[in-house]
This record gives sequence, structure tokens and C-alpha cells, in this order.
Amino acid sequence: MAVASARDYAWLRETQPDLAEAYCLSYVRGLSKAEALGRLGVDERRLRCLPIAEAVEAGLCCEGRPPMTVHALSVNGWAVIVEPTGCRVTRPECYRALSAETELVSVRVLMDSRYEFRWVIDGVLQTFFDARTPGVRRGTRPGALDDRMRAVGLTDDAPELDPGAAALALAERVTGVRIRPAHLNGPLLGAELDAPLRLAAPSRL
Repeated sequence: MAVASARDYAWLRETQPDLAEAYCLSYVRGLSKAEALGRLGVDERRLRCLPIAEAVEAGLCCEGRPPMTVHALSVNGWAVIVEPTGCRVTRPECYRALSAETELVSVRVLMDSRYEFRWVIDGVLQTFFDARTPGVRRGTRPGALDDRMRAVGLTDDAPELDPGAAALALAERVTGVRIRPAHLNGPLLGAELDAPLRLAAPSRL
């Protein structure tokens, strides 16, 4: 079992502070990058290599709604989806499609106002909580991750903890996938999302 701690993800604020302010990072077991993006409704013909840094910069410079992009990489048998300017995976219809017959873990951070953690198996939300108030949980198995949450410091009496880093450490303990700085550098397979997504029916695994 992975033994990640919150300090293992301190690099995100140190090396990519703008991205660390708002992102959604989701892990889907057993899918390729293209399969994961396809389940989100991305047309394969629109896929191209997109640097995350450019997407973040475009969002910061935009006066209105930032351009929406989604990016994907593969790590240890999991597709990792990065949304630097959005959070489509957090929609129930999206995480159900992505997790059909498999497993999904998602961490959403939004401007110091949300630090959401989701664990979904075959469309069913197992555990959901905000890392600022980890004692308040919902889902079909709200206590299933108790030991791993305590191990990364996700308790109600840890006020100095970086909740985003702790949520990423918990994601690693659930998936066995460690995200490193190099994973988010350079172009990643992705697409610009300038229209509402049409969810694709998942293929049988």
C-alpha cells in the first residue's frame, strides 16, 4: 500500500502555485488516456497535445469565463485526468460514466473554498468529503477510508494541514499512483472544451 503523506505534494504549491489554486485531478483505473477522455465525451478527432501551463495562463488572463481544457496522462495502469480550469468530472453524470465497471478517485481544489475528495466504484459514490471538514462525509461507505485518512492527517483537529496536499496523498494511498512534477510539465494529450460535453457510453471492460 502507498505510504504517501501531505508533504509529498508540497511541490504543487511550490512549483505551480497558479494551478494549485484551482484544479481537478481524477484517477480512473484501467483506462487509456483516450478512453478516459472519450468517456467524458471528447471527440477523438479533437485530441491534441496541450500544455497545462498555457491553459492556466489563459485562465488567468481571461476577463470572462476561462477557456475549458481537459488533459490526460497514464500512470501505473490508471488514466489521470487534469482539469486546470474546470471540474466536469465532479458532475454525477460524468463520474458515473468514467467509473462504469471500474474505479475513480477525484480531488477538486477551488480557490481555498473547496477541497473535495470523491471515491467512486462503478458509478456509485463510496466516499465524499471536503478536506477542511473531513469528519463530515457522505456516500455508501463513508468510513471505508478512515485509517488512510488519519495516516495523511485528515482529521478535524489538524488546522495547519494543507488540505489539498493531504487529499492528493489520500488519493495516492487509494490508487497507488504518485503524481510528480514531471507529470504536469510539457504537453499532455487533451482537448479544448468550447461546447457542452456529450457523454459517451462506456465500452465493456
